[in-house]
Amino acid sequence: MRFRFLVMLAVFLAVGALSARAEGLAFTHVPDTLYPGKAERIELRLPADAALTLEVLAADGSTAVTLRDHVSASQGPFTAIFNGNGADGSPLAPGSYTLRALANESTATHPLQIGLPAPRIVSAQAKGMLTNKEITLTADFSLSASGTLSGLLIAPDGSAQPVLFGPVSADDRQAVLSGIQIAVSGTYTLSLTLTDENGISGNSYQLSLELTAPATPKPRPTIRPSQTAAETVPGDYWSMEVGNYDWAAIWKVMISPMTIVQGSGKQAERQTYKLRAAPDTKAQAIGLITCETQGVHVLETLDSGWSRVEVFNSSYGEAYASSGKGSGYGITDDLLQGYVETDRLGTFTPRTDYGLLIDKKTQELYILTENGLLSTLLVSTGFASASQPWNETPAGEFYLSSKVGDFPSGNLICQYGMRFNNGDILHQVPYIYNEKYDLKDFSTCERYLGEKASHGCVRVQRKANDDGINMKWIWENVPIRTKLLIWDDDNRPDPFMDYPLPGDAILYYNPNGGQYYHADQNCASIKNRFLPLEGTVTYADLDLPEFAKLTPCKHCNPPALRMREIDALNAENGY
Repeated sequence: MRFRFLVMLAVFLAVGALSARAEGLAFTHVPDTLYPGKAERIELRLPADAALTLEVLAADGSTAVTLRDHVSASQGPFTAIFNGNGADGSPLAPGSYTLRALANESTATHPLQIGLPAPRIVSAQAKGMLTNKEITLTADFSLSASGTLSGLLIAPDGSAQPVLFGPVSADDRQAVLSGIQIAVSGTYTLSLTLTDENGISGNSYQLSLELTAPATPKPRPTIRPSQTAAETVPGDYWSMEVGNYDWAAIWKVMISPMTIVQGSGKQAERQTYKLRAAPDTKAQAIGLITCETQGVHVLETLDSGWSRVEVFNSSYGEAYASSGKGSGYGITDDLLQGYVETDRLGTFTPRTDYGLLIDKKTQELYILTENGLLSTLLVSTGFASASQPWNETPAGEFYLSSKVGDFPSGNLICQYGMRFNNGDILHQVPYIYNEKYDLKDFSTCERYLGEKASHGCVRVQRKANDDGINMKWIWENVPIRTKLLIWDDDNRPDPFMDYPLPGDAILYYNPNGGQYYHADQNCASIKNRFLPLEGTVTYADLDLPEFAKLTPCKHCNPPALRMREIDALNAENGY
């Protein structure tokens, strides 16, 4: 038996040795076509340490260019970069060539096709200017050919967003791109690429530029006299007046105990309880309550061992069940009254460091302490479409139950996740990971902050506001067991609107027949011969009859509503 094993081992080693010798010197990666001006990777495998010579041979066998000349190379993979240029720096003529590698006594060859020169950015400079809370990028350049100028704007934290300057001619010297939004100030990298009409791109041209991010505006909710003060119970979520930003009253709710339906085991926060239409376990289920983390309002305790409660429905709803996706009861986020077993009810006492309030009407998150409002952030709660009504984020009284951390959602990646309602998680606005450049692209979701956009979770802004606060700050500072209140947006007037500018703020227009008023005197939407705009008007003067025909420019985004229009809206909403 031992002898047979030794024979088999000897055969295995012999075959391995023969196989290793058979591999020899070989090319392992060569581009299908190399376009001069765009550097490409050429890879070889060396069977042993050697003095390596790597050449490009013309069709007649002569040496067009020597890439490596008797360089010391180690056994294993070897990589060389070739940009398609000859020894004099000029592009090789299009056609068929041969790569030849010489290492010790071995020779390897591989065909190489050279195409037309790739479009190239010969030189470039760029600058960014902050205008009306957006960045305008200006690129000055010299190009070898016409094409489309695009690239990536890479932030100091490694996140990136695509930029597209659009078609440019070889004779052009400048391109301008407006409407860029950035999260942080600092040194950015602008990676520019020129692509011709055949889809061929040259090497990227890297530029560094200093950009200043605008402070994210912090909304100022208006505290108004309560309209239902006689019905409000201090510290009670279910009687508080939704939409009344009385921070002292809200804080009492934040630190007050809440009634929950108890779960069991390690996954208690992921369990649900069926709300019944009648005090019987066989009665119709009309909705779901998330165990442990969702507050319920006890309306009546019966002698039969049941309690009648009020709660927002956390089920995906009957529409979800009808679509064949899974079980569901009622309508997501409906305020329901039904029955639960009294012995399943318990009490949760929250922490008193912070409190969080999300208003689905304003799409804002308010961070509170015992001293009142600490800061405000933009959010995106669930967007309930006609085809997916179950995406709605349920309102109600919750608490942060656990830290989920980073998690995927389709092709999106969400960071700093904190669970509050079974599958509903508070997290940073998601990004798409760009594997090619190892970058995070937030641009897809970030633009929707301030409006409903998620599948039920709550996306929170990653850009630090003027208080230096964002979702990362919440993750690092707001502890688990902090109460989270969510106000519904049904049957509510719009919030009080402040004027976006002081009445004496200066705006601009073209007095010679201009149709728009502008925030930027040198607005990029205006032809150069009309710049700088000569006409000026104060924000308050827009209410005068002589300026009634002016409309807001959609490019530089001055205030869309005049002062009198804002006054009318506030009056209509009872302010």
